[in-house]
Amino acid sequence: MMRRTLRSALFFFVAISVLLTSQYSNAYPLSTQNRWIMDDSTGERAKLVCGNWAGHLQPMLPEGLDKRPLKELVAEIVKHKFNCVRLTYAIYMWTRYRDRNVGETLEELDIPEAVEGIRKNNPWALKKTHVEAFEEVVRELGNQKVKVLLDNHVSEPNWCCHDDDENGFFNDRHFDPNEWVKGLTLAAQRFSGNSAVVAMSLRNELHGPRQYVAGWYTYMSQGAKAIHKANPNVVVVVSGLNYDTELQFLKKKPLNLDLGKKLVFETHLYSWSGIGTLKLKDIWTKQPLNRICARTIRGIDYRAGFLTLGNNSFPLIFTEFGFDQQGSTEADNKFLTCLQTYLVGRDMDWGLWALQGGYYLREDQVQLEETFGVMDASWQNLRFPNFTQMFQLLQRKNQDPTSKLPVANILYYPLSGQCVRVNKKSELEVGSCENKIDKWVLEDGSQILLSGTNKCLTVSGEGLPVVVSDDNKCQSSSWKSVSLSKLHWSTMDQHGKQLCLHKDSNSSRIMTKRCICIQDDSTCLDDPRSQWFQFVPTNL
Repeated sequence: MMRRTLRSALFFFVAISVLLTSQYSNAYPLSTQNRWIMDDSTGERAKLVCGNWAGHLQPMLPEGLDKRPLKELVAEIVKHKFNCVRLTYAIYMWTRYRDRNVGETLEELDIPEAVEGIRKNNPWALKKTHVEAFEEVVRELGNQKVKVLLDNHVSEPNWCCHDDDENGFFNDRHFDPNEWVKGLTLAAQRFSGNSAVVAMSLRNELHGPRQYVAGWYTYMSQGAKAIHKANPNVVVVVSGLNYDTELQFLKKKPLNLDLGKKLVFETHLYSWSGIGTLKLKDIWTKQPLNRICARTIRGIDYRAGFLTLGNNSFPLIFTEFGFDQQGSTEADNKFLTCLQTYLVGRDMDWGLWALQGGYYLREDQVQLEETFGVMDASWQNLRFPNFTQMFQLLQRKNQDPTSKLPVANILYYPLSGQCVRVNKKSELEVGSCENKIDKWVLEDGSQILLSGTNKCLTVSGEGLPVVVSDDNKCQSSSWKSVSLSKLHWSTMDQHGKQLCLHKDSNSSRIMTKRCICIQDDSTCLDDPRSQWFQFVPTNL
């Protein structure tokens, strides 16, 4: 009887262990396979869809704890389909303030509004040390199955970044390499064995006048080895120079580190970041959009995207990009539409700046709103009402190296973030990218076939709907990519007039109209995004 009871208890214990393991199997640990990040527990690709959550400023506390209970904040992240958080921290939190009480720091900073809000919504935080409070946030993210990428954003707790902030490159006043390695090590050790923490970055946006490539190799190698030694389970994320926009020096000299399939790179880009020496301020509104988008994508590939190509490829996470989610900044809106085509086309892992709708204290301003925030200042609502629609295909995994299915294409409309589908009238329209999506095959570079059928796209005339037709009309149907952006798809009507796919401004229908700015004409500054369509490869 005793043996039977013990066997039953053992079986119950094993069953519970298996159940718990399966619940968290999609989170930990991760490894790399060429350009992909893989989930070791399933053998499938794990696409990281991250939101940045700032915790590196002077309060040394993840933002928003004054607005809603922690559990509700994380629930909002999950609700909006992020499976990952890039959680930022300052090195000094680990090396100088790790045992300091959060409440004491906030009192010294004289931000009573934040203190009162935290006391109401998360009173536990005021009684904990900074490290303990940070750990509590990580714990809740793990409880709700959100992966965590710990990001060393700065050394001195402060807003990042300015070229003269003395916090930008190794041996700056606030960037002692030894203290930096110590802080990375302490963080790695603290979260060793914590299944929520799947990755750790070395440093956000190296910058300033003291940058040099040889120093990058020396110190980044030291930091990567320190993290891997302290916590060999996490993926190590390596950033580049010039605000994490440049890694092209790796073409001549790879970063030879033996981290056991744990090495990943990251890059950033905003509308103002610039490509090489070309600063993009206002250029998104002052140059033909097809030209500047094409130049931007070439620049991304030259500086960082090349890492994802070829036989010796690595994963590259676009850990920071963002846009003014109030929707009023024309340059940001155009930049975002262009960048989406790159992220979707490569099916990149990414991290949007930012989740938080505001800050306890930023650059001496109390309760400052974050207009780039997914959430509004109250953490109750989306700041950009169309966020879910705009990001639906970016958040979806479209490629997996383990898939046995053939590659087909999703026809993507980046201006709205929607996908093209065939309605009951056999006409094309844009709609949701979720659930069942129509797929397409480019036949001999000319016909566009509806996958699994003999039907193809045909045109009736300018201003008329595009439809899928049978074999008889397919013989005369021919399409090609035109314009520098390669996002216009044109055909000829029966009169020999060139027409492009075009989304009707008053409905979800797709028609053909005169092509907008497809020639590289400097005087053509019309917005062509209503005619941008992209074939996105998928094997899922």
